[in-house]
Amino acid sequence: MTEKNTEILDVKLFSKFSNLYLIARNIVEGFISGLHKNIHRGSSIEFFEHRKYVPGDDLRYIDWKIFARTDRFYIKTFNEETNLKSYILLDVSNSMNFQTTELNKLQYAIYLAASLSYMMINQKDAVGLVLFDSEIKTFIHPGSTKNHLYNIMKILQEIKPGKETSISKILKEIALHEKKRGLIILISDLLDNPSDIMKYLSLFKYNHHDVIVFHILDQQEIFLSMEGSYQFIDMETGEKLNADTVSLRKIYRQTIEEHISYYKKECARKNISYALANTSTKFDKFLWTYLETRTKIKGTK
Repeated sequence: MTEKNTEILDVKLFSKFSNLYLIARNIVEGFISGLHKNIHRGSSIEFFEHRKYVPGDDLRYIDWKIFARTDRFYIKTFNEETNLKSYILLDVSNSMNFQTTELNKLQYAIYLAASLSYMMINQKDAVGLVLFDSEIKTFIHPGSTKNHLYNIMKILQEIKPGKETSISKILKEIALHEKKRGLIILISDLLDNPSDIMKYLSLFKYNHHDVIVFHILDQQEIFLSMEGSYQFIDMETGEKLNADTVSLRKIYRQTIEEHISYYKKECARKNISYALANTSTKFDKFLWTYLETRTKIKGTK
């Protein structure tokens, strides 16, 4: 990874730069990189290529000059004039409020959403925002203006943790609503039924969306490294469990590793971009590493 100024998101600076727009701008200006390739087929003023006419094609796009020369019908196709339309789906359920590091999962996710919004809108792409727990709390249609970006930042800065989550239900609702090809970014701890989540992420792929999943977990959720007896409380249901971490650690780590591995394998199999974020990793380092990796992958295609 290229050496960069990783002090941008030192937690001590959060109080000084509480404005999300400033934080996002610093992050993005530290790493200016394309997130995706903006070429889609559609109707536009920019000519793309010819293909043979098939019954049902719009007769307005027949190239009559080619017909005059060859006595065959060919259709003009075009590059889409507008840029990519994106949705950031942000999990604001109460489990995202868990914290043993300097940032809780929700704060980490908010900075990620803010930085990606800044980056894409500055690339002239349209970004929408969906906040959800067990239901959609906020739905902002995609926009690409500076005022739209400021509105997104204001909403992100005012987020309060919600209740329990129902990720698969939300994914289904959005997937059935948004069928035009675009970019779907899910930011969540994915604490729901994994097979149901993958079922509806696959529905986005069926509709030809590009899909990115940012899996946000606290370091204790991954490693359970603390020592001693604790009372564990489900942050969404309030259910309590008394347990000794030493006796619990082995089976817990096996379970969470299987959980993470399932998402990695299924996302890879369905051509969905997956990235696990441990909140103990500095946020800017995580985002830059992900973008560099994605850019290299895109560059080889």
